[in-house]
Amino acid sequence: MTDELELRGYQNDLVNFIIESLRNSNSVSIESPTGSGKTIIALTAAIKIAKTTGKKIVYLTRTNSQQEQIISELRKIPEKLRMKAVPMQGRQNLCLLLRDLETEDNFSPESLSRFCNDRKKKVMSGLKSACEYFNDNVFSDQISNVIFTTIPTAEEFLSYGIKRNVCPYEALKFNASKADIVISPYSYFLNPEVAERFLSRWGVSREELIIVLDEAHNLPDIARSASSFSITLNMINLAEKEAHEFGDTELVKRIKPTDFCEMLRNALLDMQRDFLNERDEAKIKFSDLSDYVAISNKLNPDTFWYLSSLFTDFGENILDHKEKEGKVPRSHVYSLGSRLLNWKLMEDEKYVAILSFKDTVKIEAFCIEPTAILEPLMKSKTIHMSGTLEPFEVYSNITGFTNMRSMAVRNVFPLNNRRVFYYDSVSTKYEELDALETQKIHDILENLINGLKKKTIVFFTSYNVMQRITSMKFNFEYISESREMRQDALMSTIQRFRNGQEPLFAVMGGRISEGMNFPGEQLQLVIMVGLPYPKPDAKQKSLYSYYEHKYGNGWLYSVTFPTAIKIRQTLGRLIRGENDVGASVILDRRASYFRRYVPDMMLSRDPLKDIQNFFDSVSSEYQKENSYM
Repeated sequence: MTDELELRGYQNDLVNFIIESLRNSNSVSIESPTGSGKTIIALTAAIKIAKTTGKKIVYLTRTNSQQEQIISELRKIPEKLRMKAVPMQGRQNLCLLLRDLETEDNFSPESLSRFCNDRKKKVMSGLKSACEYFNDNVFSDQISNVIFTTIPTAEEFLSYGIKRNVCPYEALKFNASKADIVISPYSYFLNPEVAERFLSRWGVSREELIIVLDEAHNLPDIARSASSFSITLNMINLAEKEAHEFGDTELVKRIKPTDFCEMLRNALLDMQRDFLNERDEAKIKFSDLSDYVAISNKLNPDTFWYLSSLFTDFGENILDHKEKEGKVPRSHVYSLGSRLLNWKLMEDEKYVAILSFKDTVKIEAFCIEPTAILEPLMKSKTIHMSGTLEPFEVYSNITGFTNMRSMAVRNVFPLNNRRVFYYDSVSTKYEELDALETQKIHDILENLINGLKKKTIVFFTSYNVMQRITSMKFNFEYISESREMRQDALMSTIQRFRNGQEPLFAVMGGRISEGMNFPGEQLQLVIMVGLPYPKPDAKQKSLYSYYEHKYGNGWLYSVTFPTAIKIRQTLGRLIRGENDVGASVILDRRASYFRRYVPDMMLSRDPLKDIQNFFDSVSSEYQKENSYM
C-alpha cells in the first residue's frame, strides 16, 4: 500500500477545494454524484486538515447502517494517513444489560443514561452483579487494540462484546476519548445534552472539531425532527394510569395528577371538536392549550403552567423511585410534564402548533426554522457532502450555513451509460389517481418489467400508492419494502433482490432510495411511479408561508427543492461506477418541470421501446469496442 491514497483527478480537485475553503471559512459544501467517492473525498480532506491542525473529526451519518460505508473506507486509508477511529451509537442499540432486562424500547437517552450510571456506581462500590458487562475488560489494552486495529462497525463490536461478556457501549465510549475520528448518527450528536457530555469526555471544544455531514441534503429535515415534539391523548392516558399506580398525591389542594390529566384530555377533545370538525388537522395557537384548560376549569393560565411544573416534579419522583428499584428510570408522567413545559417555551416565529386526529388526538410543536439546533455545529469546521445539494443558495439559507463555499461535480461517469426518460400520459396527482389511472400505471409496470427483464427497482411516491397499485396483482413475483420493516429485515430484502431476479418495490425518500449501493448489474432499471411532492398538510403549508415571507419564494424552498432532491437521490441508485449501465423512467406528466435539475431527462412516448433500444445500443457499442481488442 502506498503512503497516499490513489485518487482520481476530480477527487483530488475536491479534496484540495475543501482544504483551501476551510482555511478561510468554517464550512464548505460539495455536490458529487452517487458512486463518485464522496466518503473517501471527505475523509481524506478532513484527515489532512486534522493532521496539520490537531483537530478531531466527527463523521455524522443519517442512519446507523450508513456507518458501514464510512468504516469500509477508513479501513483502506494508508498507514501514513491513518488515525484512530471509533463508531458510536446510542445505549439503546449497544447496552447488553438492557437486552437482558427489558423487552420494550421506548426509552429516552436521558433515562438510559441514569439507569446505566446507577448500575456502574454499584459495580464500582463492589456490587459486581449490578452489571456483569461493566468489568475491567472495558478499559483493557486488548479491547483498545481490537477497536483501533480492526475498526469494527458498531454491529460487529456488539457481537464481539456478547462473546467476550464486555459492554460494547462503554468500551466504545471509553476508547472514543482516545480517538481522532468518531463516526456517529446525526441523532446522537444533535441532542444537545448528549453532544456536550460526549465532547466533555473527549476533552475537546466544538472549535477543535471537523464535522463531516454525510448525505447533507437531509440536514434540514433531521434538524426539524430533532426540534419537534408532540403531546397525544394516548400519552395523557398512560400518564394518568401511572399516576394512579404511584399514589396520585395532590399537586395543590383538591387537584391530583389524575385530575390534571383529565383537564388535559378534556382540553384536547374540546379543541378537536372546535377546530377539526370534519378535517384531519388544523393549525392552532400555542396558547390555545393553556386557554382551553384554564377556561374549562376556571383557572388562571399561569396556574396551569404552575400545575405543569408540579406534575413534572411528581414524574421526577417516579423516576427516582424506579431508579432505586434498579429499573430504567422511565416515567410517562415525567415525559408528559416535560413536553408541557417545553410547549410553554415555543416561539411562534420558529414553530407552528398543529392539532390533528388520525389514530389519536395530537398536538404537535413543529419546527419550521431548523437553524437554532444547527447553530452549535457552526462553531466547528463543517464539510457538507451530498449527491444533491443544488441550488446551494437554497440549502445554505434553510440550514443557516450562509458563509459557505460550494462546488459541484456533475458528471464523473460516461454520459452514454445512462438514460432518463419520462412518460407524460399518466399522473399520480391525488385528484387524478382514480381507478382508471391506477390501472394504466399497473399495466405499464407489467409491460416494462416483463418486456425488459432487467434488474429493476420500482419506486412509488408513498406506501399508499404502492398498495393501491399492487392490490391489482401482477403476473410476476416481486419483493417489497414495507413501512414497519426492521433494519435486519430490510437488509435481508435487499440481499434477496441482489441475488435474485424479482423486481423490488420501494418508496421514494425511504431507506432504499438513499445510501444503498447496487453496483454493476445489481440494478439496471429504475422506474419512478409519480413525483415525490410533499404532502400538502398543515406542516407543508406552514413551511410554504414561512419561506414565502422570508425569501419571497415559498414554492421553491418548501416544494421544488425537496422534491428535486428526492428525484435525484432516487435516480442516483442507478449508476455507481464508470462501467455501470442503466435506464430510468418517470411515470408522471409533471416530470418535465424538473428538467433543470435532471438535464438529461427526455420525453418517451413508448418507454418499453426506447429503453430496449438504449440497452441494445450500449450492448452493440460494447461488442464493437471488444472486437478491436
